[in-house]
Amino acid sequence: MLLQLFLIIVGFALLVWGADLLVNGSSQIAARVGLPDRVIGLTVVAVGTAMPELVVSVVSAIDGHADMAFGNVAGSCLANLLLILGMSAVITRLPLARHTQRFEIPVSVASVLLLMLLANTGGELTALEGIILLVVFAAFMSYTVFLGLREGDSGHDDLDPETQLEPHELEDDDADADEPRGMLVSIALVLFGIALLKFGADYVVNNSVTVATALGISERVIGITIIALGTCLPELVTSVVAAFKGNTDIAVGNVVGSNITNVLLVMGVPALFSPVAYATGYNLDFALLAIFSIMLVGFAFVGTKHTMTRREGVIFVFLYVIYIVASTVL
Repeated sequence: MLLQLFLIIVGFALLVWGADLLVNGSSQIAARVGLPDRVIGLTVVAVGTAMPELVVSVVSAIDGHADMAFGNVAGSCLANLLLILGMSAVITRLPLARHTQRFEIPVSVASVLLLMLLANTGGELTALEGIILLVVFAAFMSYTVFLGLREGDSGHDDLDPETQLEPHELEDDDADADEPRGMLVSIALVLFGIALLKFGADYVVNNSVTVATALGISERVIGITIIALGTCLPELVTSVVAAFKGNTDIAVGNVVGSNITNVLLVMGVPALFSPVAYATGYNLDFALLAIFSIMLVGFAFVGTKHTMTRREGVIFVFLYVIYIVASTVL
């Protein structure tokens, strides 16, 4: 048992390390081919930080542990929204951008409702339904890229703090672009990051199943608690560090964008490999996710306008604690 717990921790470490290398390498490549910083933050980083969830869900689905795949997504999204965003708001007030209120959050809620509709039709996610989710995800990303390119690289307000570059750093990257070795190093980082994600996911999934079986805990509980918290570590570290550094204007958009990626991409890809069975018990989890997302919009019109205050952050963290306790007890 101790060995399995140790390997789970090692797996999480590999997932975080792999995601970090993948995001950094991909961002460097995107910068070298001339993509604006804002587009890099909204696309490459959003997908990169979702890689732990994606790889774990694919491995879980292929190995026949569908409960763990859905639990991973539901748990990660709720952790992103309630725990990570809540903690960030406790550290400092978070502005709620109008674009996030009017576009990203509604898309997030619509994505959850779409997943629930498809999953409850036939009791599983089929390859065709996985394609539908991926098409919607591609449309969302394309629109995001379109907006970014149209607006131009006017600043760094919407960037992930991990990829936020100062002017002098951009100049250094341009200089590095003249060296062929720079691109090769970036590609190597991406490939190595992917390898770490694969090994990390195997360690986490296989050993979590072993521990759950030994303790008589359901895969659903393991998925929405241990695995969900482990795979959302990149988002947790990023958001908390951003809050401490005062980069508050990007926190909400990153969390909501990450949830859209989790629901559409992370559940769409596993369905391509094998039908993913759906337990109706997850309807409550996803319904809560939709409700809490709408609640986030409500914060923009209560108290301090267009802002998530520290008190509201405490409310979100408290709701997350209640959710975890209820999920493990009931």
